[in-house]
Amino acid sequence: MNKKKTLAVAIILALILLIGGAIAYFTDTDSATNEFTLADEVEISLSEVWDPDDGDGIHPGAVVTKAPSIVNDSTTTPAYVFAEIIVPCYDSDDTAAIVYTPLFTFTTNAGWTQVGSPALDTTNKTMTYVYAYGTESAMTSLAAGATTTTAVFSSVTLDPDLTVEQAETAPSATDIVVNAYGIQTDNVGTTPSAVWANVK
Repeated sequence: MNKKKTLAVAIILALILLIGGAIAYFTDTDSATNEFTLADEVEISLSEVWDPDDGDGIHPGAVVTKAPSIVNDSTTTPAYVFAEIIVPCYDSDDTAAIVYTPLFTFTTNAGWTQVGSPALDTTNKTMTYVYAYGTESAMTSLAAGATTTTAVFSSVTLDPDLTVEQAETAPSATDIVVNAYGIQTDNVGTTPSAVWANVK
């Protein structure tokens, strides 16, 4: 092959490579980053109408003002709330079996529903009750910054049938303990029993 033909072939190959390198395909790409922010956590507190002096030196049948309410201290997150009431018991072994009786009784206010049956702790001699803010079929959402519209109960009554002997069987600490619980309102169910199962 002569020099002219070699040069011509080299030029043609160079042009083919140049043109081939300039060919582009139709391509595209895209990306999306979705930002998620977490809601503020549920924060609750217990607010109570209670004068400690009213509980001193009381006799059987005494009615004492005690009105616990729950406050949702969260900034933006609504909550389902529960009140757990732990009441000391006395026992009587006058019969073949020991009978445990709560020292105090109370009547819940409208808007509160008992969850399950009261739980008796024979070791500590206490009865524990759980109440949900809502109805049997649906919890009531407590808005951020709100307080339950009614207290769980308004007063407690020392058992009017309590005898001196029975009082001696009660625990040394005759305090009524009120614990408040709160949980987010989404993805936890709506009935008191279903929601409570996610709390405890």
